[in-house]
Amino acid sequence: MGLLFLVLAQAVLVSVAGNVALSAAEEGLRVARARHGTAAQGQAAAVHFALAEPVLQAPIVTVSGSTTITVQVTGSAPSILPGVSIGITRTARGARERFTVEAGGPNRPEDGHAPVEPTTPSRS
Repeated sequence: MGLLFLVLAQAVLVSVAGNVALSAAEEGLRVARARHGTAAQGQAAAVHFALAEPVLQAPIVTVSGSTTITVQVTGSAPSILPGVSIGITRTARGARERFTVEAGGPNRPEDGHAPVEPTTPSRS
C-alpha cells in the first residue's frame, strides 16, 4: 500500500512539473512573439516563470526562430522514489506578431466593397 502511495505521489509531481514547464514555455512565447519582443526577453520570462515554482528542477529554456517562435523548457520533476529521475520537456510554438495595413483601407471601392453611406435616423 505504501509503494502505491509513493507511485501516485510521484505521478502527481511529474504532472505538476509538466504543467509548470508548459506554462513557462507559453509565457516565454508570449513575450518573444510580441511585436518588439526578442528571443532573450522570451527566454528570461520563461526562466523567471519556471523558477517561481520549485516543482520544476533545473529548468533550461531555449528560444529559436524568427517568423515562427519556438520555446522549449526542459527540467526534471522531483523524485520521491529512490533511483528515479524523470525528465520533463515541453514546447510552445507560435507565429511572431506583425501588423499589416489593408491595401486601399476600409470602405474604399478598390477593395471590392461599395462605400458605406452614413445613415441618419428618420423622424416621423
